[in-house]
Amino acid sequence: MKEIVATRKVAYKPDVVFATARQVTRYPDVMPNLDNVVIVKDEGNGTQVSKWDATFSVGPLKKSITWTERDHWNEAGLNCRFELVEGDMKGYDGTWAFTPDGDGTMIELRVNFELGMALMGPMIDNIVNQLMQQNCDELLEAIEKLAGG
Repeated sequence: MKEIVATRKVAYKPDVVFATARQVTRYPDVMPNLDNVVIVKDEGNGTQVSKWDATFSVGPLKKSITWTERDHWNEAGLNCRFELVEGDMKGYDGTWAFTPDGDGTMIELRVNFELGMALMGPMIDNIVNQLMQQNCDELLEAIEKLAGG
């Protein structure tokens, strides 16, 4: 699996940023590639299952991807870990961390993924990795926007 790491310092307190990040159904409002996020089940104790639909474009080519993930939000530790339940990817998991940094918060998102497409070569792998990095960076930017208002 490939690991993508994205970090971003934002000017909001960790508890505010954490609470904002938990509102995954708001992400499509500020992320161009994300079509829809629905909470499928609240399992209690900060754990929820959500279904995600996204469309990625590379030039004239478009690819829709759907997956369901389980998120374990730890309010006391201001972190989250998530894993794939089912979907178009062969593997997908990761962590969020929201760490105090001066007057703001350092957000760190780590995503491990494997699309599992048999015909992918090094060039396609590189494009997919760049798209995933861009998506993670855009997600942190989106959380900052949502936290600010």
